[in-house]
Amino acid sequence: MKSRLISLCISLAAAFGIQAQEYSTYLFAYFSGNWPDGEQVRYALSDDGYNYRALNYGRPVIASDTIALKKSVRDPHILRAQDGKTFYMVLTDMRSDMGWQSNDGLILMKSTDLLHWEHTAIHFPTRFPNLEGFDEKNLHAVWAPQTIWDAKEGKYMIYYSIGRHDWEYPTEDPNFNQPYFRIYYSYANEDFTDITEPKLLFDFGTAAIDGDIVYDNKNEEYVLFFKDEGRSVMNKKGNFRTRQGVMRATSKDLTGPYNVEYRHLQKPGQYPTEGSSVFPLINSDEYILMYDCYANGHYQFCKSNDLKNFTYVQNTPTRGTFTPRHGSVIHITEAERARLEAWSSLGEAVQDMGKIAVPCYTLEELDKRKELETYAAQVMATKNKAKAFKKAENKIRKFTEKVKK
Repeated sequence: MKSRLISLCISLAAAFGIQAQEYSTYLFAYFSGNWPDGEQVRYALSDDGYNYRALNYGRPVIASDTIALKKSVRDPHILRAQDGKTFYMVLTDMRSDMGWQSNDGLILMKSTDLLHWEHTAIHFPTRFPNLEGFDEKNLHAVWAPQTIWDAKEGKYMIYYSIGRHDWEYPTEDPNFNQPYFRIYYSYANEDFTDITEPKLLFDFGTAAIDGDIVYDNKNEEYVLFFKDEGRSVMNKKGNFRTRQGVMRATSKDLTGPYNVEYRHLQKPGQYPTEGSSVFPLINSDEYILMYDCYANGHYQFCKSNDLKNFTYVQNTPTRGTFTPRHGSVIHITEAERARLEAWSSLGEAVQDMGKIAVPCYTLEELDKRKELETYAAQVMATKNKAKAFKKAENKIRKFTEKVKK
């Protein structure tokens, strides 16, 4: 039994674009709300894939105003590269308080330590000026990019939802037209700093967003999970009423065509949902399907051993420092976890020091606090070893305890 599980884990690792390693922990990358501070990348860790603890008191890992044209980001998707040691992240370049029709691009990021990221913002009207219908006036949105390794092409494929104003269609409400989203794809260059011209991947017949593609090893096919978006209407392709739920389509080829199963996968009666993400449980033949039940204040988790039929497991409340919106999960090693936890502990130490009221400090101690804050910021910006983070944390904790006395 043990050898079968090891073999299965190696197969799943290959399917998810990673080399086989000893994984122990789930890393959840997400944003947390429809306001500038919420539209930042945050991390949480889990031992079981269902219950998560936010790192750094739920504060951001990356400052959005340093990477995004819109100064805010949403929908982070994280992937371990084929080499097993590089990480890619793609994000929606969007600030919701500028309007839901103000987003014209996405962000590509690359890292070797999960903390320090190289980034490139892709503004579609500028990057593809000769592509008809993709000008700023007509482009409605570029949403929720994700990345998958295309073994056939030997490249990373990035796929995302595109909405355009000239694609809008009427609904049963005569005063409302629905933005029509289709799922497109591009290939990233070798440096992960640019993409090829968008090509159509999937047209549901009505609006579809939040694509998430997983390779089904058993049936040797790709499974596309997606959300039927927008107002409830009849989808004429499948004689199916959309309700903002998670759906499934399959294809033998990564770039399609995909055959839709006209049913919802989430727990019966649970609407609306969005931002579905599917990942394998560590040392198991089961998968988790998670999605954001944004109207009800929780993330919902289901599981499956065939990527087709999912059983409800639990609702994980979004509260306190853990308030996730649309995100994604990868497996990480003990060493990677230790580095992230040491980084988090240093960030928490700085925040705890800052919580002490100014009158509690002497003038000399206030100068020392500023010095330590600068030191910690420099360590977090330039170091990537747990030892360096712990050393800085110990200095700050020691100083904080002295002030408290």
